[in-house]
Amino acid sequence: MPCRYHLCGRSASRNGRAVTMANFRYRAMTRNGEVVNGSIAASSAAEVAERVEYLGLIPIETVLDDGRRASQRLRFTFLSQPRPGDVTVFTSDLALLLQTGARINDALELLSSDADIGRLRATVGKLTSAILAGESFAGALAHHPALFSPMYVELARVGETSGTLANILEVLAAERTRAEALRRRFSDALRYPAFVLAAAGAVLLFFLTFVLPQFGDVLRDFNAKLDSIVLGFLALSDFLRAHTSAIFVSLIVVIGGCWILSRQPMVRSVILDMVGHVPFVSRILNFHRTSVFCRNLGVLLSSGVPLTVTLRILADLMATTSTSPAWAKTVDLVRHGGKLSEALAKSQAIPPMAIRTLRLGEESGQLPMLAHRVAEFYEAKLQRSLDRLVGIAGPVAIVGISIVVGGLIVSVMTALLSVSQIVG
Repeated sequence: MPCRYHLCGRSASRNGRAVTMANFRYRAMTRNGEVVNGSIAASSAAEVAERVEYLGLIPIETVLDDGRRASQRLRFTFLSQPRPGDVTVFTSDLALLLQTGARINDALELLSSDADIGRLRATVGKLTSAILAGESFAGALAHHPALFSPMYVELARVGETSGTLANILEVLAAERTRAEALRRRFSDALRYPAFVLAAAGAVLLFFLTFVLPQFGDVLRDFNAKLDSIVLGFLALSDFLRAHTSAIFVSLIVVIGGCWILSRQPMVRSVILDMVGHVPFVSRILNFHRTSVFCRNLGVLLSSGVPLTVTLRILADLMATTSTSPAWAKTVDLVRHGGKLSEALAKSQAIPPMAIRTLRLGEESGQLPMLAHRVAEFYEAKLQRSLDRLVGIAGPVAIVGISIVVGGLIVSVMTALLSVSQIVG
């Protein structure tokens, strides 16, 4: 390929002067509307635009392709990943701008320089370029499935078709805010018992590695008669002290591996299914699944999405919370002409009370509204169950670790008293 279109050197001569060249990456559109990418070595972005136009293309975007910057981007890719909260702020702000009468590309250009959307600014820039290249807003969103779910894309498509994109984005932002608040309550409820268990485990580890060995040396010197519990803890203490480095490295590897696996949707589903067999936890997870299903059902139906498309989207969404085939079975039954309530009853995907309420919604033509009511009902039940779980798990963890440490201390003190009697 000719040198003038790709990077062939770091400098060139122009009118007897040395001109520093840089490598630029560009995106442009052909006369047929096709988006193409390429790289050109030039002295400035303006020269890149001239060369792109000379090739018969319409420039869309020109970016300096610096190898050092690329390595820095790769290094900090993990730290610069957008968060769900950034998507929520973006959705809310975009809805507000569209309600003021701004065009979608103008609104996106304004948001691309807004600090409030945080790490999402680069993605917003890509959305703007895609729309300028002739794509629809929903089509541009579909290129970023990690950030914009199928439900988000489908609602955006409905909004564009019906001319109600601003209203739908406003509803979507409100629902994302509600869902994030629910997730925060769920994580806050689990954080306290997890902290108590971690603190108790740290105390037990300190006792085994620093306190117990001091008593163990004394007991061994006097050949004290020890019960099996103390002998077991002494052996565990010796093992921990002898392999401290290996255990520490293994612990880091295990924690890192578990964290990476937990970010995989399929692994999360399997874990939730395993945890779901615990009696009290299964009720909590059932409340959560029901509230998520009904809330999103109401949002999609009230926005004008057909029922079959809605159920297909929800089946993919619910697959991240469970590996149960009930959701796919529900979609198949409705697709073959069955009613939603009957399909849910056969698949037993949600509780009977929720199914009866949705049946009333089908018969009265108010399914979206009653789906929202069911979601609110089970969100309230979920919150009460989480409060009860926190009230039970914390004291149980404290009592359990106190029994372990207290029993160990009593056993050691009993052995020490027998030693003092022998010496006396």
